[in-house]
Formats: sequence, C-alpha cells, structure tokens
Amino acid sequence: MDYNELALLVKKKNYTIASFAEAMGMTRQGFHSGIVNQSFTQEKICRICQLLDITPNEFMGWPQESLSGSGNYAAHISGHNTQNSNEAIKALKDQLKEKDKQIDRLLRIVEKK
Repeated sequence: MDYNELALLVKKKNYTIASFAEAMGMTRQGFHSGIVNQSFTQEKICRICQLLDITPNEFMGWPQESLSGSGNYAAHISGHNTQNSNEAIKALKDQLKEKDKQIDRLLRIVEKK
C-alpha cells in the first residue's frame, strides 16, 4: 500500500498521521519511512491492519481469497486460535516468497533485453 492510500485510510478512521504513528508506537517520521521504504515488521503490519480494521491482504494489495476469503481484520482474526494465526502468518510468508521468486524471474527477463 502506498503512502497516499494509507494516509486516506488513516484519515477515514479519524486519525492524523501523527496520532496514528503514536498509536503504532512510532514517530511520524518513522511511520513515514516505514511506508516509503516498505520496511515494516510483521508485527507493525498486523498493528496497522488492526487499527484500520483491514486484512493483511488488503494492506499488501493482494486478493482477499488468497488467504481468508473476505472480511475485515477483526473478523479475520476473531475466533482464530494461535495455531490458525500461525498458519495465516506462514501463508503470508509463503506468498511473499513466491512474489520474490516472480520478481527475480522478471528481473532476469528484463536484464536479458
């Protein structure tokens, strides 16, 4: 998710960027850097999703059906035990690995041109 899109969601939830960053336990600058550099930890991504009531898939821009079918973050995690949450985290990590492989393949194709 890019910074502008995230900023719109933050405002829809009646936060300022500074207050949202504070709710995340970060400075405004740290939050901005995390978005721009795409360097949030898994825990920070989960916290963002929780505060904005979105799924990790929505945050990452992935189709909903790839993990949970649909629904917001609260609905996604409610009723899930630790085992299910760990499975969801593993599925997200596997999806990231697959995306990295796709990126590597595309980079090799581009480099050959």
